[in-house]
Amino acid sequence: GVSSAFIAINSLTGLSGRLLRGESFQPSLLPLVIAAIFGGFLGSWWGADRATSLTLRRLLGVVLVLAGIKLLFG
Repeated sequence: GVSSAFIAINSLTGLSGRLLRGESFQPSLLPLVIAAIFGGFLGSWWGADRATSLTLRRLLGVVLVLAGIKLLFG
């Protein structure tokens, strides 16, 4: 809902700012962009239709622990 719209607008604003400054993106990034879009759709479908609330909470916990480790050591 609202958080998804905020993330989309925030991302588009950041990309627009980079493009307006004249930055360009490497063509080699295209496969990563396609994979991210596909993964976003697949993950939203799985999270909404297949995963239980407990599974989502545990998965979020793992992601947060990994992000904390990366922040501290990476």
